[in-house]
Amino acid sequence: MDVKGNITNLELFDVLRFLEISKKTGVLNLRFENFASKLFIKDGMLYFLSISDNSILEKLVMKLLNLDKQNYLQMLEKYRTYYKTTAGFDIYFFKSDAIPKGKEHEFTSNYISETLNYILFLTNGEFAFDEKTLPDVINFASPMNFLPVLTGCKKRRDELAVMTKVIPSKNYVPVVVPNRSGNLRPLSLTPALWNILSLVDGRRSINQIIALSIENDFFVLKTIYNLLQSGYIELEPPQNEGVKNTDVINSIKKILKEQLGNKADKIPVNFNGIKLDKESLTKAVQDIERYVYMFIDDKKAAKIDYLLKQLLMGI
Repeated sequence: MDVKGNITNLELFDVLRFLEISKKTGVLNLRFENFASKLFIKDGMLYFLSISDNSILEKLVMKLLNLDKQNYLQMLEKYRTYYKTTAGFDIYFFKSDAIPKGKEHEFTSNYISETLNYILFLTNGEFAFDEKTLPDVINFASPMNFLPVLTGCKKRRDELAVMTKVIPSKNYVPVVVPNRSGNLRPLSLTPALWNILSLVDGRRSINQIIALSIENDFFVLKTIYNLLQSGYIELEPPQNEGVKNTDVINSIKKILKEQLGNKADKIPVNFNGIKLDKESLTKAVQDIERYVYMFIDDKKAAKIDYLLKQLLMGI
């Protein structure tokens, strides 16, 4: 039986759990905006996966293998020139002799876990499961249960929910605090942490640090969060972030004026006092919606509620 749908409407978690519980065998094809992926499943267990974006593979190569980056990129370019695509390069890489004996299991497990964790956080794409016998091309991998990875990913989601309250956007710029003071949390500066801290130069955004680091996205974000909590760094909004969010405030005013006319002036919100970060803007919108629902026609309130929520999604 083939299974297909939109990931926005049916979470990938549920799809994988269904395939695991049903002990399905086949290939789960995933398509997102900028890349595609295949998950090879046998009897409900994950044997391997392939993704056309090779950034995760490159980071792991630099972190875990004694392979020069130039040699890795030459392999990638040779593959791309011959096949006219990067899709399937990871399978080609794993079947080559680039991974030293003795590191194969560790490297393969890390690659599968990191890639699956990355995919599971995406919410806009399509999936289609093709129930069939697996191709021999992935016979080098060992089967993996979905449950531990899914459980770990859900834990990451909970942690991210906490972190995003402190880190409003990955476009923000971390800046080292020269003189720490007060009762601040101590921090164990491991080599991996020092590696990330060395990328904090007061100009790079969190997104740029993630791109430069050999660590995975979640580890970088968690490290920046811990550095913030320990007082080693602070965040500054990018120069264009304030301008962008000023435009959001002007758009909120415009929506209220169009929907309420002169009544918009009576809404008790000090627009001049709103900070230009997502959390402050979200709170201001909630205050507006609360007032509108209490004192104005419900149909108008519902319309304003919809327009303001759509506006916040773009921040």
